[in-house]
Amino acid sequence: MNDWDDDLPFGLPFTLEEYEQRIARTKAAMAEAGIDLLMVTSPENIYWLTGYRTTGYYVYQIFLLPLDGTPQFVTSKLEHECVRALSWIKTGLTVFMGEDEVAKTLEGFDATEARIERIGYEERGFWLPPRILDAVRGRWGNTATVAAGHVLEDLRRIKSPAEISCLREAARIASVGMRAGLQAVAPGRTENEVAGDVYQALMAEGGEHPAGGPYVVTGPRAAITHMLPERAVIEPGHAVYFEVGGCYKRYSGSNMRMAHVGPPGNEAAHRAATSIEALDAMLETIKPGATSQDIDRAGRSVMARGGTTEEFRHRAGYSMGVAFAPGWGEGLVNDIAEGNERPLEPGMAFHLVPMAGFRGEGNMGFSETVLVSTDGCEVLTDVPRELHIVSAG
Repeated sequence: MNDWDDDLPFGLPFTLEEYEQRIARTKAAMAEAGIDLLMVTSPENIYWLTGYRTTGYYVYQIFLLPLDGTPQFVTSKLEHECVRALSWIKTGLTVFMGEDEVAKTLEGFDATEARIERIGYEERGFWLPPRILDAVRGRWGNTATVAAGHVLEDLRRIKSPAEISCLREAARIASVGMRAGLQAVAPGRTENEVAGDVYQALMAEGGEHPAGGPYVVTGPRAAITHMLPERAVIEPGHAVYFEVGGCYKRYSGSNMRMAHVGPPGNEAAHRAATSIEALDAMLETIKPGATSQDIDRAGRSVMARGGTTEEFRHRAGYSMGVAFAPGWGEGLVNDIAEGNERPLEPGMAFHLVPMAGFRGEGNMGFSETVLVSTDGCEVLTDVPRELHIVSAG
């Protein structure tokens, strides 16, 4: 029986040593950037540092990490139970629904007992209310705050051995879910029925609630970006789009595949072959020292030769790691995109997504989750890279 008076009644996703190393590396980066206190607001970064996790991140939460002093959470009174039960750092204040989180956050700054002159914040995230930043600037001055999202983004870019183990398991679970979905396709079934089979497989395999999807969309609806199942019926002649993400300890792996009900026409077969060829080209290009831009160009050039330049509206890939709904990508950590000249390094992980959407017809795309290795890349997802044909009868 778990005793809530224990320090860690439910254990930690990673060892205490790993968390201590993450905090130490973060503080070293803060010191280098001249930051006295870091305001951590994204669910992924809070989890990465502390183990705290909840689906209730739609209400206010912040983690204040001082260079010298005592870290402080500020969360709702309800969600503070997650701090007590799941985080290795317990110190913090609570806000009851309807109370002023601004005043409580400033109180949290004081509770760190740190010398505070320069304050870093996550400028590219979605989770810092402007009125909190306004209050901080009102107290310390506009010049005291500094954009510091890069601090944690840089640290999360290369995965530790423990994180890589989680990515492998997440990718394995994603592959199990994908196989279940492809086998479940049949004319007359709905997107929801097939997606239910996928979700059941993900959960039965030991996965957690995925950070996105599962996406199962049939026919012309599939051309609509990020469309979820909405009871549409699978019909003969339809291409069925799948994007399935597995989740393990909040780390995600994802794969994209296509099924076709009945033999595909020449155009559908060509589009599938183009996406697969683009994916293969990207996989062949990935290696330490190659840039993110190199990988994007390798895939995009194949899509252009295949005549799908206008329909390939997406970046070619994005970092994979810690994720909470609504998305499993770490795009702020690293993108596979034109203009990103950052060289790849072993331990980086990506979801490669050469896919094209054709208005009035549907989607066509294939993807893999991959790990940059010392001499190339390792594909972590494991489903045949082919257009899956389903009988129309």
